[in-house]
Amino acid sequence: MTVRLERGGCDFTPKQIVVYAFFLTLFVFGASKSAYAAGIQQPTVIIPDTPFIEAVRDGDIDALKAAVVRGESLDSRDKLGSPALFVALQFGQEDAFQFLLENGARIKAKDKAGDTLLTLLAGTKLVHLSAALLEAGADPDRLGASREPAIIIAARAGQAEMVHLLLDWDADYEATDLTGRTALGIAEQRRDRVIENMLREAGAY
Repeated sequence: MTVRLERGGCDFTPKQIVVYAFFLTLFVFGASKSAYAAGIQQPTVIIPDTPFIEAVRDGDIDALKAAVVRGESLDSRDKLGSPALFVALQFGQEDAFQFLLENGARIKAKDKAGDTLLTLLAGTKLVHLSAALLEAGADPDRLGASREPAIIIAARAGQAEMVHLLLDWDADYEATDLTGRTALGIAEQRRDRVIENMLREAGAY
């Protein structure tokens, strides 16, 4: 038995359809897994947006350069309220993120949920992007949506390199989460000796 797809004019056997569906599922799962591994999720609903936001989503640097020439705001928000820098992170477009950052996009902006760029990145392995933000003047202690600074989020996620980076930029290791725990307290509870020792060497107790 074959199944004919009228629009495409192609014949597929049930076995071919199953194989195709299997590989399509693997592709989608792999893409979502990569996004999950980075710790930053795309919006659950993706709707068409302005040409500028679409260029950020696609990582189209030429289109972004043209937008700069036209004088468009690099701080434009998508229809869900996220500034362009956040959109670049959500869609895994690191080149677009760097381009926006280097061309003056506001690093102090928050997304609709109240997260800062650093608190969004704190639980990920994207240390180089956090470093770029800090070098551009981002405040390592600014609170995010959960009313917690980046160092608390990084410690909870077990991101030792991120904690190290934040300490290098004088992040407040005495800051607490909503339950009163410091980053050291969180590391001790998680039995994360690497982060625990790192914080103690910085002066936490």
